[in-house]
Amino acid sequence: MIELLFLLLPVAAGYGWIMGKNSARNHAHQVNRQITSEYSKGLKFLLDREEDQGLEHLIKLLEVSADSVDHYSTLATMFRRRGELDRAIKIHELLLKHPSLDEQQAANSRLELAEDYIMAGLLDSAEEHLVWLVKAGHEEALDPIITLYSQTREWEKGINMFEAHSELFTKAQHIKAIANFYCEIALTSEDHQIMRKAISLNKKAIRPLYELGLFAFNQQDFVKAIYYWRELINQFTFCAPLFIEELSLSYKELNLTSQFHELLLELIEKGGVLIKIKHCQALLEQGQNKQAFEFLTDSLKRQPTIRGFSFLLQLMAKQHSNNADVLDQIDKLVTAYISKKPDFQCQHCGFTSHTIYWNCPSCKHWETIVPARGIDGF
Repeated sequence: MIELLFLLLPVAAGYGWIMGKNSARNHAHQVNRQITSEYSKGLKFLLDREEDQGLEHLIKLLEVSADSVDHYSTLATMFRRRGELDRAIKIHELLLKHPSLDEQQAANSRLELAEDYIMAGLLDSAEEHLVWLVKAGHEEALDPIITLYSQTREWEKGINMFEAHSELFTKAQHIKAIANFYCEIALTSEDHQIMRKAISLNKKAIRPLYELGLFAFNQQDFVKAIYYWRELINQFTFCAPLFIEELSLSYKELNLTSQFHELLLELIEKGGVLIKIKHCQALLEQGQNKQAFEFLTDSLKRQPTIRGFSFLLQLMAKQHSNNADVLDQIDKLVTAYISKKPDFQCQHCGFTSHTIYWNCPSCKHWETIVPARGIDGF
């Protein structure tokens, strides 16, 4: 009898383990069903615009399981895209208060909440959360807070943030934004020396050198204008259309036109059609008409452009006086076509305009709008 009991003992233990496992599994299924039920109810209430009851169910679900954070974030994002910002804000505020969130989840929720506030026009509330994130070392908060300070024109706040947390500013776009903040303060205070701080930044920006050159040119300090603009055109040849006429005049005022021609020769390979046209004009001034014509036609064969074709028509009209009227008429049509094309385009979002914007009105990036390129460009 005792031997039989010993034989049955492992069976009883195994049966107890199986029953316990089944009981735990059944309990887990029951909890999951409860979560799914509450989640489904909350969704239905929210979609039916019964907001109070919907949020009540979602709160209950959040208390049951913190694993549903991603679901809440997705739901809040959906509401924000639909323009229902009050709901997005409530869900993100709810998430941010939950004690089970890890550090990254909390940071993401805070960032999303700040985005909700920005879209809702609650800029002070957004700034509070974004500043908290920057102080905590979250680089992902830089884009929205730079955009925020650009929108509110609070240049000094942006600069102070940069000076306190410069280690976070690793992207060129962030540095360009701060460089432009310095420029805005310099232009407002009429203290152009402030722009020198922008030049000293580890990633180069276009605007500080351009503004310093323009200021020197307006003061008829042509030496400084040449200094700043020459450095700029060597670094960013594509922005030559912004100031090349004034740069040419600066050299002329100092009787240094030959040095300007030498500069053009250095830039021909990496410059656009405007540099090539300026080189042709230099050849014409030196009486090298044939060389100018051959250079331009060869350039157009390799890289056709509308502006280059227009200048070629002008050359042909001067060389062939019998057909000058016809060529002039064709050139007028080409010029009319060019005038309708935008002179500038954002390299980030594609926004186009007839004037330069240092901060793109569409994507809010700094210094992404540049002179147009391609067959219609410079």
